[in-house]
Amino acid sequence: MINVAVQGLGYVGCATALTIASKLSNDKKPIFNVYGIEKKNAKSKSLIDKINSNIFPHPTSDSSVKKYLYLAKRNKNFLASNNHKFYSKADVIIISINFDFKNSNFEKLEISSFKKSLLDIAKNIKENSLIIVQSTVPPGTTEKIVTPIIHDYVKKRGMNKKKIFISHSFERVMPGENYFNSITNNWRVYSGINKSSEKKCEIFLKKIVNIKKYPLTKLNCTKESEVCKLMENSYRAVNIAFIDEWMRFSDKLNLNLFEIINAIRKRPTHANIMLPGFGVGGYCIPKDPLIAKAAAKQVLNIKNLSFPMSLNAAKINRKMPDFTFSKIMKIVKKNMIKNILLMGVSYKNNIGDTRFSPTERLYKKLMKKKLKVFLHDPFVKQWKEINKFIKPKLPNMKMIEMIIFLVNHDEYKNINFKDFYKKNKRIFIFDANNVLSKKQTLIIKKLNFQTEFIGKK
Repeated sequence: MINVAVQGLGYVGCATALTIASKLSNDKKPIFNVYGIEKKNAKSKSLIDKINSNIFPHPTSDSSVKKYLYLAKRNKNFLASNNHKFYSKADVIIISINFDFKNSNFEKLEISSFKKSLLDIAKNIKENSLIIVQSTVPPGTTEKIVTPIIHDYVKKRGMNKKKIFISHSFERVMPGENYFNSITNNWRVYSGINKSSEKKCEIFLKKIVNIKKYPLTKLNCTKESEVCKLMENSYRAVNIAFIDEWMRFSDKLNLNLFEIINAIRKRPTHANIMLPGFGVGGYCIPKDPLIAKAAAKQVLNIKNLSFPMSLNAAKINRKMPDFTFSKIMKIVKKNMIKNILLMGVSYKNNIGDTRFSPTERLYKKLMKKKLKVFLHDPFVKQWKEINKFIKPKLPNMKMIEMIIFLVNHDEYKNINFKDFYKKNKRIFIFDANNVLSKKQTLIIKKLNFQTEFIGKK
């Protein structure tokens, strides 16, 4: 079997490791033996213990996780550990750790911790191993940070640096119902620091990716591959920010922006225009548009280079919940509302990931107004960013004066508002993210609930 080590068992790394471990040969035997390697701390120890107890450590709506856990347990080919010596057994090492900014200002890159993680690999890697940088990293990282550190250290160990192969192939994992499927059935881009690294990366990816439906794309160098990921997410960020200004304009005119955009989408060249929403979150979209500017100065030594569209898009998107907040406060003051229920705290529908969730910004602003704010999310048990545990059941609806729907979870489309009506006829219903179905909307209006809808009448 081919030994694979995945550095980092977060949302992407853990699913990647399990998916690789599930790959079988034509005679139904495992192709890979997989080690998931984490840091040596208490948080990682808890994560490792869960995985080795056959428990997936991250909340997910993807039911196929059971299948992957079953295969790993049956085949005994996936082990989580904080022992860095397992890197010495690996034929392939996949780097799947965060490359973060130092603080929430998104200005200075946190390079030192990334370098430290590279040293863990460099101290243990064996000759003829392939390194794949899967993380979203600043342009120039693979060439100017990863390669020198690995090469310098293996040289100190008396090894031939030419026998260490280094490549970059960013992840395109999609959280939600197709979480695991997106690892295999997705377009992968790759490149290497030289032809041999490039070729080894290609051979490995062909064993993982469904290349018949999703052919691989080779780029000329690792900087191109790194830029590809950042530009892809920056494009999405700009698209989202563009809709935000039209949403504000349409709101002033009392127009249905959803119907306007769906009319535009009929034109094939404009089919990917975004729909209005409450805000953008997750680990990638809020920060990726800001990485290139920071990398130009801190990694590539390029001065006086600006990214006005990307930077402005990130700024606009960060403040998107403020529009919803301003509308809420008008309703609160007019109706003397004190008790509010927020429906959805994750950054996206049908997942439990709360990183950079736009609900966090709204929640904090509402709390500053001394309002009593209740929280609900079917996928989140603990909201780590604000240190709050969330009960699975809805609160007593008799005391709720306003319900605000923020995340488009499927579960919310099954809410029977007639039951709410029996308990409390005076609830104000606010749909900030096109969460409710047409049927629910008709029922709500028929029951004469007071309502507000962002982006539509």
